[in-house]
Amino acid sequence: MKVTGGRLCAAIDPDPAEACLPPDTTGSSPHFAWWQTDKEAGRGAVALNWTAPGTATRIRPAAPLSLNGAKSLALRVFVPPNTTGTALDVSVTDSAGHRARLGRVTVDGLPGSERTASYWAREVRVPLTAATRAGLDLKHVKSLELTPRSGSGQAWLMDAWGWAPGTPAVTAAALPRVDIGRLTVEEGDSGTRTYHVPVRVSGHGSGTVRFSVLDPDTGQSVDRLVTVRPGATPVDVPVEVKGDTRFGYDEQHDVLAKAVRGAVIGSYRGGVTARNDDPAPEVTLTPVTDRVTEGGTLTWRISLSEPADVVFWQPVLVMPVTEGAELSTRDVDPQWLLEHAGALPDPERPLSGADVWAWMGIPAGTTTADFSVVTVADQVTEPVESVRLALTDDEAEPLPGHPVLTGTVTDAS
Repeated sequence: MKVTGGRLCAAIDPDPAEACLPPDTTGSSPHFAWWQTDKEAGRGAVALNWTAPGTATRIRPAAPLSLNGAKSLALRVFVPPNTTGTALDVSVTDSAGHRARLGRVTVDGLPGSERTASYWAREVRVPLTAATRAGLDLKHVKSLELTPRSGSGQAWLMDAWGWAPGTPAVTAAALPRVDIGRLTVEEGDSGTRTYHVPVRVSGHGSGTVRFSVLDPDTGQSVDRLVTVRPGATPVDVPVEVKGDTRFGYDEQHDVLAKAVRGAVIGSYRGGVTARNDDPAPEVTLTPVTDRVTEGGTLTWRISLSEPADVVFWQPVLVMPVTEGAELSTRDVDPQWLLEHAGALPDPERPLSGADVWAWMGIPAGTTTADFSVVTVADQVTEPVESVRLALTDDEAEPLPGHPVLTGTVTDAS
């Protein structure tokens, strides 16, 4: 399709220059609803934007279309919410170059706000009487023109078609069905193996389906519009799985399917899952600096027995002190407390009562990360205070067989 005087825009695209509605638009549209991927090839509309009346937007499909037998030309059009009186003249041209102005439509926007999906198209119609009178060949209509007659404004054309009264005869649809399966494989210890995403087409007839191949690292997709029919393989997505002996997470290579025309989808998501088959490294906690004067920084080191292929997340928890005085929320740096516990110093309470449970990330390919407690000096005479630190599981339960370590803070006054 070729568009002049307007813009062929994408229903879903992170690029504001390509999207029909940029991300910062107040409100939203059900026509541009997001599904699974950040863009969808072949799905869009025609955007009109004008500052003065009279400049036509011409839409020319790849091949002439037929309006033969129709009584009117129907269009789905919408304008910004809370606007009124947008007027557009509608014209068509046939393959021989004969042009006819069919009439004028007026479109109002729905009431709306930033909390509503009010960019909603309505159907408008213009009779084809003028085209018939002008002798246009309605079997071969090569272009549609929309000419604004309002002073300035915006509009979006979703689609246009020939309308006739009555309803068509109902027949059972014979459609192809697409199901994407999933293979789950072990990554292995060495070498590279190639697997293929299983895609099955059943049913009858043919249709168009959009397949989206997702990048396992970024989540970005590569789209393909494919004609599907039973007995044929619509897409071949090979997946390479490299074996190793380092701990990692299961890696998913996913493919999505969405019906575009004349098809149905059963299992819309599938792919190849390469399962990690290597044990997690052993983790230990050791002191780096576990005795300071107030105003100093206590530090412990989390160490892995060997590097992992991914960021290794290990939580640490501040535990209640069992003997002596405990470091309080006023004894640590307020910014440190906010970052590690989302808490404020007041009301003053033992540090273990502030729910300091931090997930420390050890970068891929490395073996250590440090956890620090930043203390502050004050003018209050205090006894020796302490803090206890433990490695935990993801339920904040101390890991069995691992010691709970103690840090000590002495008074500076």
